[in-house]
Amino acid sequence: MNWIDVISAGPGRGEMLTQDARKAIAEADAVFCADRYAFLAEAGKRLPLMPMKAAMDSLEELNREGKHAAVLLSGDAGLYSLLPALKKRFGGEKLRVFPGISSLQAFCAKLGIPWQEAAVLSAHGRNLSPSALCHAVRTHEKVLLLLDGERDPNWVRQVLRDGGMESTRLTVGERISYPDESVAPYENRKYDALSVALAENDHPQRGLPAVGLPDDRFIRGKTPMTKREIRIQALAALALPEDAVVWDVGAGTGSVSVECAGQCPLGRVIAVERDEEALKLLRENIAAFRLLNVEVVPGNAPEALEGLPAPTHVFLGGTGGRTKEILEKIERLNAPVRLCATAVTMESAQEYMALLGKWRRFSAVQIAVSRVEPVGAYHMFRAQNPVFVFEAETGGTDEV
Repeated sequence: MNWIDVISAGPGRGEMLTQDARKAIAEADAVFCADRYAFLAEAGKRLPLMPMKAAMDSLEELNREGKHAAVLLSGDAGLYSLLPALKKRFGGEKLRVFPGISSLQAFCAKLGIPWQEAAVLSAHGRNLSPSALCHAVRTHEKVLLLLDGERDPNWVRQVLRDGGMESTRLTVGERISYPDESVAPYENRKYDALSVALAENDHPQRGLPAVGLPDDRFIRGKTPMTKREIRIQALAALALPEDAVVWDVGAGTGSVSVECAGQCPLGRVIAVERDEEALKLLRENIAAFRLLNVEVVPGNAPEALEGLPAPTHVFLGGTGGRTKEILEKIERLNAPVRLCATAVTMESAQEYMALLGKWRRFSAVQIAVSRVEPVGAYHMFRAQNPVFVFEAETGGTDEV
């Protein structure tokens, strides 16, 4: 078989290239590489790796002609590289992969620490969100980061402050393996684009936050709030994955938005609300919980939903009498959406029964809660308003 060699170039310095990688580069008829690795291949063999589509087309043409082509990838090909794109284009059986030393390996070696239990995140060509970064740091003792010119160590430090992780220790490595490399605790200064970082949290909290925050944790006004017991049921009905995109329509004080944000740290929550007083409370609660994955959208639904990222999940806490229009908007997305809605009046409940009854996996429950409250020297149960909770799905298929 005429292989396409995928060669790990290491962190940058030629001395850190493996012997197998050197041999593969020498035997190749053409070597696609970034400018900073050009010195590793003969001038007559070198071809640009970017733009990627043009490089892929040329690589395919050379392979079809029987030429032995190679691609040089930074660090180790198995760690946040173009290897998945190459595999998708040419198939795994066509590729011969040469492992190498990643900049993170070299960085940890400089620090003299093991890294087998660290979380690894990359900003290279990926949407590393502030919420995802904070979640990784919150749940791991060590987080290793491949950074770029925009999401640099200063960005990391600011995100951790915004997310309530001020005590995190941050160590930065610049130009690892080069003669002018630097490994030192974070300082507020300009950093090289070729930087890596280690974030350390001495007290990680594994997993996601528990669902069902006490009602008194929220800043409250006269705006109605979805109570704890109903939020628990709603979150169970939504069954959010970590990367969910949630629309919270009629978000009110934001109690459901806050709970959802904790369950999808790799996704986002879009809280839509029309009332000015509620919007103020909503923003205050988002700030109080130091949430970085909640966006507030003022306005009336369904108009306010136009142009928003398509949701995977929707919670309807209030529709302003426009339930039918909002549900039609969701149906027109023609994509799988899991929905939960609550109602406190018989009229709203009847409307949901009529409109959601045709959706897949429809179910409805009524929850009546009584809470113990002190009455003088005694305690009595005080009934709360009964609430209807609906769940259903639209789009996609019935396959589980």
